[in-house]
Amino acid sequence: KIQNSAILRRRLSRPLLISLRNTFRRKTRLTLTLITLILGGAIFITVFTLRVTMLTTLDSWLDYFRYDVAVQFDRDYRIERIERESTKVPGVKEAETWAFYNTRRERPDGSHSDNLILFAPPADTTMINPTVIEGRWLLPEDENAVVINSIVLRSEPDLKVGDEIILKIEGRETLWQIVGLFTGGFPTPTLFANYDYYARVAHNVNQGQWMFATTEHHDLASQTAAVRNLEDHFERIGMGVAATAKVQEEMAEVGAIFEVIVVLLLIMAFLLAVIGGLGLMGTMSINVLERTREIGVMRAIGASNKSVRRIFIVEGMIIGVISWLIGTVVAIPISKGLSNLIGAQFLNAPLNYTFSLTGVLIWLVLVIVLAAVASFLPAWNASRITVQEVLAYE
Repeated sequence: KIQNSAILRRRLSRPLLISLRNTFRRKTRLTLTLITLILGGAIFITVFTLRVTMLTTLDSWLDYFRYDVAVQFDRDYRIERIERESTKVPGVKEAETWAFYNTRRERPDGSHSDNLILFAPPADTTMINPTVIEGRWLLPEDENAVVINSIVLRSEPDLKVGDEIILKIEGRETLWQIVGLFTGGFPTPTLFANYDYYARVAHNVNQGQWMFATTEHHDLASQTAAVRNLEDHFERIGMGVAATAKVQEEMAEVGAIFEVIVVLLLIMAFLLAVIGGLGLMGTMSINVLERTREIGVMRAIGASNKSVRRIFIVEGMIIGVISWLIGTVVAIPISKGLSNLIGAQFLNAPLNYTFSLTGVLIWLVLVIVLAAVASFLPAWNASRITVQEVLAYE
């Protein structure tokens, strides 16, 4: 061990050895400085991890959409007519009609839930691709089966796969069984049932109120043009349109909500990093004052201004790297916990957690630069100390 230590000392420059020794000289002061930098680094990495996690989750939720535009009519129309007229419109490639109903759940205690959106697409629908997180999706042979999205659980937390649920449809109580839980689409409480069974229950066979369509091109401009053409066409033939939607526009709105959260977290991380840098600057300034005689001795034996500055700057960078290592480890449970919290609060489902190695590397660069900048002024002051000032120092 003594031989290895001697070899290491020969390979490392004397200023670097002095920096390594002095870094751990005042352990209490070092700990206080590290705490701030570690906290700033952990939050910075957590922010990048949450950003990647939320964008990954957003991609998963938006993968639900396999259509480009949607049209809600002011009342039910015959399915054949809706689809025939839709495909006559320029830019529309394929169309599919769904039944739709605003329903409520009758709870076991006799109270009723808030509005729940019940969609009834054809069993072979190609317009959506939901992510099933529990149970299964609807099968063609299913009758009184429904799948619910995770948002339903916000107001109805007692529901689970396998439960029976009573829904009010056209003033009648109807019994359904929950066969699956899914995520994706709009963050609104939504249920899905097979069209054929729903149409019989609602006494509304071969009627629909929503039309979903794909367009020849999938950009926002093409979707906007298709919606305008659809509205004009339906108005000419006497079919009333109540609402329209463009997937690209809806996706941008959902993405903007996620970005606001990320920006707020980044501001918090930046402020903590600045506070950590100021703390490091104060620590290094105190170190310079305490080591005035030591600096004078180095100057007396021929140490250059550059060597003295390098000792203190390297010392600050070593503190930065130590904080980076610990901060990276601390960021893992923090980011995981925040990911679960955000998922529970906004989507009522876990996010697709993805740890950001990019955030780790960016923080390494930033903390080294921050440490170097914070150490430069104390190092500059140290390099200007003369032997005469040391002799006069009390």
